[in-house]
Amino acid sequence: MRRSPIFRTGPSLTRRRFGAGLAVGAGAFLAPSILRGAEPDAIRVGQTEALTGPSSAYGIRAANGAKLAVEQINATGVQIGGATYKFDFSFNDMANDTRQAVTLLRQYASQSDIICGIGPTNSVGFVGMVPVAEQLSFPLIGDGSGVPLKEWNSWVVRVNPVNATGTPVLLKKIVAKEKIKRLGVIFDQTQDSQRSDAEICKSSAGLIGYEVVSYEAFRTGDQDFSPQIASLRANKPDAIFVAAAMGDGVKVVTQIREAGFDKSLISGVSSFTDPLYWDSTKGGVKDGFCWLAADLQAPSPSLKKFLDDYKARYDQQATAYCAYGADAVFTLAAALQKAGKVDRMALRDVVTKIDHTTPLGTHVKFNNPPNGENLDPTIVTVQATGRGVYQSI
Repeated sequence: MRRSPIFRTGPSLTRRRFGAGLAVGAGAFLAPSILRGAEPDAIRVGQTEALTGPSSAYGIRAANGAKLAVEQINATGVQIGGATYKFDFSFNDMANDTRQAVTLLRQYASQSDIICGIGPTNSVGFVGMVPVAEQLSFPLIGDGSGVPLKEWNSWVVRVNPVNATGTPVLLKKIVAKEKIKRLGVIFDQTQDSQRSDAEICKSSAGLIGYEVVSYEAFRTGDQDFSPQIASLRANKPDAIFVAAAMGDGVKVVTQIREAGFDKSLISGVSSFTDPLYWDSTKGGVKDGFCWLAADLQAPSPSLKKFLDDYKARYDQQATAYCAYGADAVFTLAAALQKAGKVDRMALRDVVTKIDHTTPLGTHVKFNNPPNGENLDPTIVTVQATGRGVYQSI
């Protein structure tokens, strides 16, 4: 008799629990959930996300998106080498701690029946896990981290487009549209992905045709941004690029608007289209620009069903990170089917060369080595016009 979808996780990550989850101790999601025995016909997978802390808005969504994909696959099972399997996922919290992310990866790899790891969206965790995955010969599929990697290895891929791909496209379009000559940047220097966005703003200036007139750093958890905002104002930018995870970005945007600074705002992947960003800034991100990996307002039928299912399940509008979590699961399933067996080395050999389209319509194509980036991502530049709605540019 086949079983219902299998999850090894703590309380359901619904919108009701979202706010409370930010304050929950990370230990509530840690190792105990990955130490239980798997079902006999199950493929065990460990997913690591920031379920608490400043990046939890992304991690929770990726986890929830993965859950929906697992349920879809487990409804019929996945055929591998003539046998039917179901996925047994555990979801565990790295918060905002590299060491915690690496510890979880080591715990997954130490259990021979865990086939691979997925996540995290948080670059602080993902970057630290990449070399360890190679050391442990353990496959890892990223689902949202956007920071450029200095060194790849053949055990790691990521399904999402990255800052180095999306942010230059965004800047080129918005600089031309808004006639930006002077750009201010405020960024979290302790977050790898946000710091990389700030560096892209600098390195793209001469190529695109603007000047970075103010480059203001802060640290995760800072509360007062008045010195940075005063410097931005003094240098008279035409627009401001806010490179921050949502928790800190909300504070930055709110204080910019409270200071009466009404310049156009720009941010990275999907930031200003998130309804929670809109709510938390009381609409302060209105008319702000960012980029997406898919046009969620003009979805294919299969993507629309996923978005509708997500809304019905979590009473929350899906974002790009929900799709990243799902795409990672679908990519894993496709690779295992092609490999024909549940084996880490066989999975590694297939997934690093896979070229397929997920049920959400996402094209995932890898050629690793030399790197594990998705080679054919979609980039959509948008302007937030309301709560969770936008206009494509």
